[in-house]
Amino acid sequence: MWKKSKVTDQTATGQGGPSEAEQEEEKKAGIKKRSKVPGVMITQFIEVLPEGKSTPDFLRKPIALTIQEGKLAIFKANVCGDPKPEVTWGRAKGDMSDTETFQKRYDEATGEYTLEIHRVSGEEADTYKCYAINEYGKAICTAALNVIEVGFKKKKAMEQLEDIGRGRVNQNFVRPCVRPSFVLGSVDPAEFRKLLRKRKGVDKEEAVKEPGEIDERFWEIIMSADRKDYERICAEFGVKDFRVMLKKLSEKKKERQEEQAQYIETINNLKHIDIKGVGIASFEFDLELKDLSSRIFLYKDGVMIPYSDEEEMKHSLKTVGKKLIFSVRDLKAEDAGLYQVDVEEVNLFSTDFKIPTVDFIVKIQEVKAKEREDAMFECVLSQPCPRIKWMGKNATLEEGEKYTITVSEDKLIHRLLIKDCSQLDKGIYSAAAGIKTCSAWLIVEADSDPASHGKKKTRKTTQAGGTGLDLGKLAQEQQEKLAKERQEQIDAANKARAEEERLAREALLAPPLPDTGDGDSGEGGDSGEGKDTGDGKNKSESGSNKSKDGGKSVGEMKDSEKEGDDKKNKKSTDDSDKGKGSSNNGIDPNANGEGDGDSKGRKGRTGPLIPDTVIDPNGQSGTGETKEYTDASGKRSECTRQGPLLKDTVIDPNAQSGTGETEQYTDVSGKRSERTRQGPLLKDTVIDPGVQFVSGLSNVHALIGQPAELMCKLSNDNCEGTWYRDSKKLTADDGHIMSRDGANHKLVINRCQEEDSGKYRFEADGRKTEAMLNVKDPPRFDPDDLSAFSQPVIVKVGNSTTFKLPFVGREPMKIQWYRKGEELLDDNTTKIEKSFTQSRLLLSKCQRKDTGEIKIKLKNEHGTMEAISRLIVLDKPTAPQGPVEVLESTASCIHIKWRAPKDDGGCPVINYNLERQQVGRNTWKKLGDIPGVPEYKDNDVEHGRKYCYRIRVVTEEGVSEMMETDDLTAGTLAFPSSPAPPKVASAFNNCINLTWSTPTDTGESRILGYNLEKRKKGSNLWSPVNPTDEPIQEKKRAVTDVVAGNEYEFRVYAINVSGLSEPSSPSEFIFAKDPKNPPGKVEDLKVADTSYTAISLSWNKPTEEVGVQDEAKGYFIEVRQAECIDWTRCNVTPIILTTFTVKSLKAMAMYWIRVIAINDGGEGVAQDLDNYILAMPPPVRPCFTDNKMKSFMVVRAGNSVRILLNFEASPWPEVTWLKDDVPLLKRVNISNSESSSQLLITSSERSDSGIYTIVVKNLVGQESFSVEVRVTDDPKPPGPVELEENVPGTVTVIWEPSPDEKRDDHLHYSVSKRDSTKGSWSTVADRLFNNKFTACNIMPGREYHFRVYAKNDMGMSAPSESPTWGSERRKDTFVVNMPAYKTCDLRTAPAFLVPLRQHTAPKGYECYMSCAIKGNPKPRVTWYRNNISLNTNTNYLITNICGVCSLLILRVTPKDWGEYNIQIESALGRAESSTKLTVRE
Repeated sequence: MWKKSKVTDQTATGQGGPSEAEQEEEKKAGIKKRSKVPGVMITQFIEVLPEGKSTPDFLRKPIALTIQEGKLAIFKANVCGDPKPEVTWGRAKGDMSDTETFQKRYDEATGEYTLEIHRVSGEEADTYKCYAINEYGKAICTAALNVIEVGFKKKKAMEQLEDIGRGRVNQNFVRPCVRPSFVLGSVDPAEFRKLLRKRKGVDKEEAVKEPGEIDERFWEIIMSADRKDYERICAEFGVKDFRVMLKKLSEKKKERQEEQAQYIETINNLKHIDIKGVGIASFEFDLELKDLSSRIFLYKDGVMIPYSDEEEMKHSLKTVGKKLIFSVRDLKAEDAGLYQVDVEEVNLFSTDFKIPTVDFIVKIQEVKAKEREDAMFECVLSQPCPRIKWMGKNATLEEGEKYTITVSEDKLIHRLLIKDCSQLDKGIYSAAAGIKTCSAWLIVEADSDPASHGKKKTRKTTQAGGTGLDLGKLAQEQQEKLAKERQEQIDAANKARAEEERLAREALLAPPLPDTGDGDSGEGGDSGEGKDTGDGKNKSESGSNKSKDGGKSVGEMKDSEKEGDDKKNKKSTDDSDKGKGSSNNGIDPNANGEGDGDSKGRKGRTGPLIPDTVIDPNGQSGTGETKEYTDASGKRSECTRQGPLLKDTVIDPNAQSGTGETEQYTDVSGKRSERTRQGPLLKDTVIDPGVQFVSGLSNVHALIGQPAELMCKLSNDNCEGTWYRDSKKLTADDGHIMSRDGANHKLVINRCQEEDSGKYRFEADGRKTEAMLNVKDPPRFDPDDLSAFSQPVIVKVGNSTTFKLPFVGREPMKIQWYRKGEELLDDNTTKIEKSFTQSRLLLSKCQRKDTGEIKIKLKNEHGTMEAISRLIVLDKPTAPQGPVEVLESTASCIHIKWRAPKDDGGCPVINYNLERQQVGRNTWKKLGDIPGVPEYKDNDVEHGRKYCYRIRVVTEEGVSEMMETDDLTAGTLAFPSSPAPPKVASAFNNCINLTWSTPTDTGESRILGYNLEKRKKGSNLWSPVNPTDEPIQEKKRAVTDVVAGNEYEFRVYAINVSGLSEPSSPSEFIFAKDPKNPPGKVEDLKVADTSYTAISLSWNKPTEEVGVQDEAKGYFIEVRQAECIDWTRCNVTPIILTTFTVKSLKAMAMYWIRVIAINDGGEGVAQDLDNYILAMPPPVRPCFTDNKMKSFMVVRAGNSVRILLNFEASPWPEVTWLKDDVPLLKRVNISNSESSSQLLITSSERSDSGIYTIVVKNLVGQESFSVEVRVTDDPKPPGPVELEENVPGTVTVIWEPSPDEKRDDHLHYSVSKRDSTKGSWSTVADRLFNNKFTACNIMPGREYHFRVYAKNDMGMSAPSESPTWGSERRKDTFVVNMPAYKTCDLRTAPAFLVPLRQHTAPKGYECYMSCAIKGNPKPRVTWYRNNISLNTNTNYLITNICGVCSLLILRVTPKDWGEYNIQIESALGRAESSTKLTVRE
């Protein structure tokens, strides 16, 4: 029976908890807690733990192991707890007293506890527990040990045989293959032949299984399977009786539903396990439980496995509403097996997960395709696989109109065809076969022809290039390899079978081993416990049943007993029953070796006996033949055989046989015995396997009315066979052609009909092969009707038309009509008629826009068919397209050119009709029709006059609307603009090839030619290259008038009818020398430094090889993100240094970087970095980078406090601010960046004073810095000042303290003095912390004044004046006349400091425009695009910060193309600046 291993302590995550008894016991013992580690249960002994103490817990618990026997099993665990817990190990069943097998260790360095189980066997398979106990609690976790047994175990087999004898037979017990050597020591060859004959009958009976004896795994799988899979599952398990199986399945399902009703309300939407993504498999179902606390268990092959709700785990459970999704990640081959989900003890769902052992011989390769083309991926597998999974952009791809999935006949080559590629289809595509995957890019290139954009065109299929592999040949070689391996396996099996037969024959012919037992010891076999309850002469019908039970015999036949004596046979049977050892025919298949035994020295056997096989050499039965032999004790024994005798077979070393040959041998007792053999030796028997199928029939799909062929090949050329269809024999009269070509047999059906479908069978020599013939009737068209339908239909606008196409095919048929890819439905202008044989499309009131492809699509259950036609609706053409190009404008002519109409109405242009009007006049002059060339030269013009033209298109369907030109002036001098600087195409010692482009402004006339000039480097003289009267007609020139080794620059003039343009800018200097070879790869490319936004590179110059690669003149650096395929060049012009820093990167993003060397010969081969680079700096311990950081600062109360500290750390650190070692208040603002942190208090108070500490911490370390902040204010002045004279010549100044003295410990005083002889104050004392000061050197006759100031860290208070000390005459007052000042006017008019500049932005990128302005008062700013205000447009980000005005476009589109201007205005004036934005595709 398919058993699940029981885990006694179900503590794995999601796998339930302890039993009710254990729960009750734990309630008595203490408080049960759950650990943070899944699968650990903690019991706390006391309610409140002392401070600093804790219960034991597991930091790492032991994990379940599945190991092969004979290996070393190791369980490891780490525990924690205070006090340190004691760790012990135990097991659910059995003891661990064997110290050689179970060894426990502890590593003090790592704190790891280890249990080692040496040379594991099946007896050690159990659930092991790890206990961690201290005085406050205990922690328990479990781990299962599963042992994989290898080879045959004799002891186990004998135990199972004893169980059979005692009637304790497990219905799923499979009898091991017991070798003959187990019983050879107890019987002679003749007796062993009887055992073989009896054993053969037993094996044959065991081979026939009843439905109730089917493997339990079969029922687990089929009860959760769909009905369509029943046949496949039965074939896998060898179940043939469907009727009995279905009856029993119905009973089991009913029982299962009754069990499930205890715990669940509903279960539905069962989806079996399948590989969903790369390395992930999952199965799901909807479940509604009656009790939400019910436990859910997950088993694999009967072993319970833990799971988690975290998707990163190996096994996980995700719950979405009622849906349960089980996932298995990181798939490996050992993950295959039977997965079962149980609620409590009831099974809910079983699914069998099979992982094919297949790999990719050829993986899919990158494919490049153009738009509207088809792209194909293909791969080759190592094993045949009927279907693999194709994925695109993480979505599974299915067969349909967009994708076609094909498989070769040998099921080795798999292909994915992507039809009608577009830009949306590009991306990564992958193929998954089992757990093996491969992926490649599909690159879709844009259509190079803009005129055909969006139009259908002829498609072609693009495959991966560059592999150069013949997939068909590879698949054929792999198929041959697999066939060879299968044949080798068959040969090895046949060889092993032949070797076993040889060993069996040798065992039959080997002499019997003498018995060394003494009759009571029972040696030579397993001892049985039998006692003599009879007369010791148990008689049997067919021979002697002997047992090894204590050396006592089960039965014995006397010489006088003859065959047919029913009474004596009956008595023998009765006596045998008393002895518990004999049964019918002398052999009890359930006997366990217990028998009576009054006869001593006779051999006994344990276990079931095998019936004898005896053959009479004359083919006649010899009944009652008695044979005598002497055993080890010297006593003679007799044995009477029933049935024909078998010749003794003796192997002669000389390969000769004789009749009546006598062989002598001596037994262990020293007595000699002889045996005479009768007849010749038997020859080895070779069994002819008969006729085999070399290749069987294969399923065939054929179209109705088409031929079909079935063929197979036999191993014999002379064997006839019979063909059947649906079990009915086929004959040549049935319209079938049956032929045979040697070993090949073929059945041909010339014209298949629906009744020919069915199962075909070919039988030959008792063997058969079957295959299905499926006759399909898909939609089909008659070739003539299809050819007529494919012809374009032409109709005039407003008229009606009809499309009709007959068809044949099996009903029901789905008919769809399409116009330009869109399905048509019945409406006012469209009507679709359908019948069984044809369909018609009626289009009324056709318009020009209806022109396009008309397609009919037919679909039934057998296939799909399409037919395409074209509808052309004729109408008047549209007006010609502008703008009009002036090719020439002189005093005598105006030559103009325009573009053909966008739509010619379905007819070619015949003529263009022109009219002309002279500006200022009201009349139009008809110039007539000109041929269908969109160009006209008007020679009837007057110099200086302006003219306007009207142009119409003329076709067979009518005349178009007119196009009117702008005013064109005849004879105005309009010089062309300067051409672009010439470009050097190539340079040689004697020639330099130049190219240039047409000037942007041709001066409204045709360019007649170009003049080219050159100048040698270092010279100021330009010399002409071509004669001035012979302009260069082409836009290129080969300059041969050069000297090798000199350096030249060139410029070019454009010439039109008005004259020469200004010269172009000079070209780059170029040496006149032969071209160089491109340089090689740069060497030693490495990363010098990294940061979050930049990566620094360094490399060495490439080596020079003469004639192969020359010196590098510069380098380009290219970068791309890991998820992108396009490289971006970092520098526009080559750099000459061998170092470069790539900037503006995204933090923590992955980048690929390469360096390309370049010289005059072109670009070299790119050198890539070996691995991708992360945009992040190397790990750096936090440190502060400011050399002079202030550790003390004083802030005036009410002002802001700002502390900015710069640091460096990698990775980004965690920044923490503290005030006096306490977290900050909410009113304090902290702002952090990558390399700095700022503390800001917008309005400080005196309470904000304190020590502020910043702690910068990351994975590498941490650093801190403290700043003392003192928030204070200007002190208040001291109180009244008094003067005293205690000592002549001195004055003591005494004052009252300042009110701020008590709350400012840094407050002190300063005293200043001024006498009557001096006009200035001088400080006589400072930093006084008391309220008294004595001034010396007081001169009599002078007046003294004293001032006392209060000072602190912020500043100084107002003075407190003292009374006058002494007396002095007064002087006249000095008066100063101050001049009057005029107020300065600071107002200025608006103006631009930096105007806007021209911008060219790629499509999809951002564009940033900015300018600088001034003006007082501040001017008002308005942005415009094409004279439309943008200030209220949310698509643009407009800012004005400190006079810098900016406009930001996040994603530039062609709609943003145009002229942008900015206006600033105030009361003093107005200013404007404009620019032009060009969007580059």
